Parts: sequence; C-alpha cells; structure tokens
Amino acid sequence: MSDIHSLLDRETAQLVAALDALDDAQWAAPSLCAGWRIRDVAIHLLMPYELSVPRFLLGMATARFDFDRLADRWATGDTRPRAAVTAALSATLRQPFRVPGAPPEAPLSHVVIHAEDIYRPLGLPHGPSAAAASVVLDQLTGPRARGLVPAGLLDGLTFTATDADWSIGAGPEVRATASALVTTFAGRTAALSEIHGDGAPEVQDRLGAATR
Repeated sequence: MSDIHSLLDRETAQLVAALDALDDAQWAAPSLCAGWRIRDVAIHLLMPYELSVPRFLLGMATARFDFDRLADRWATGDTRPRAAVTAALSATLRQPFRVPGAPPEAPLSHVVIHAEDIYRPLGLPHGPSAAAASVVLDQLTGPRARGLVPAGLLDGLTFTATDADWSIGAGPEVRATASALVTTFAGRTAALSEIHGDGAPEVQDRLGAATR
C-alpha cells in the first residue's frame, strides 16, 4: 500500500465514522458548499468513483457543458439512504478515481477538502493528519492546481502551517493550522478568522473579494 493510499484510508475512515454518528438534522444541515447539505457533499465525494467517463461526457452534454451544474445534479438528485452512502464511501478505497489526468494525490485532496466542508459547519472535531495535510497543501499550491485555488490568492505571501512541517512562498507571513489553510486555499471563507500574521489581512481581503 502506498503512503498516499494509507493516508487516504485513514482520512476516509475518519470521515465515514463521523458521518455514521450524525443524526438526521445534522445529515440535512448546510455544508460549506453553497446550496449543499451535508448529505449532498457526501454524495459528491462518490462522483469520481461512480461516474464513468462515458456517463460523465453524456452528463456534461445534458448539463450544457457546465461542470458545476452536472455536479449539483449528481449531489442533490441522489436519494440513497444514509447507510448506503457511507457504505459506498468506504468502498471507494477499492475503486479507481475516474478523473482523467488526475495526479495520484487527487483522491486524498478530494476527501480532505470536502471533509472540512462537513466537519466545520457541524462543529465536529476535525483536521487531517499532518502528513495528509502536507500532501494536499502541496497539490493546492502546485502547478496543476488551476481552478482549485482562487486566482491570485497566494501571490506574494508566505504560508506556514502551525501544526505541520509545511511552508511555501515569499513575502508577509500567513500562519494557520493545516486545516485552516486547506479550507482557505479551497476558496472557503470559514477559516479566515483562524489565520494570523502580517499577510492575513491581505488573504482576507482577496478571498472576500473572490467570493462576493
């Protein structure tokens, strides 16, 4: 088992356990993804495993080649019961991640980012392991992260994780937990109050402008 697969196994198991412990109100509560409930995010996590390339292309055509529209239909139109959703999430560890050209760390980033979309609004204990967070942060700040991080968000700043051996950039420093950095880099404003340092106001202004 590769290191990334081991990390993915741990993060997925942690998420499934958290989802299994939710009550009905929590399952239907809003997530950090605008317009999606917790259950919708959980179902979205299944999309790269259950949607084959031919079905994806057909879905894109019917969604007028708008990926966000396709993803929304997938997430909100699924009526499976909770137990079936969490069982399917557990089973993803034995299935291919069907995103053409996706790097090996993509499945881990997919889980870690969206787990924060679930944990944070529910006030659940959260945060990926330092090793998993470092992999995800590397992907989010790497050359293949186009579209994952708001344009210009990271420019001219140094970002340092306070709970992992991870830092990148040059310029005024922004310090936060790896969880807060992942959430912020992914374009969510939920962790902005958790970032500190001379560069923090700039990040808050940039992300606020990008999400208005």
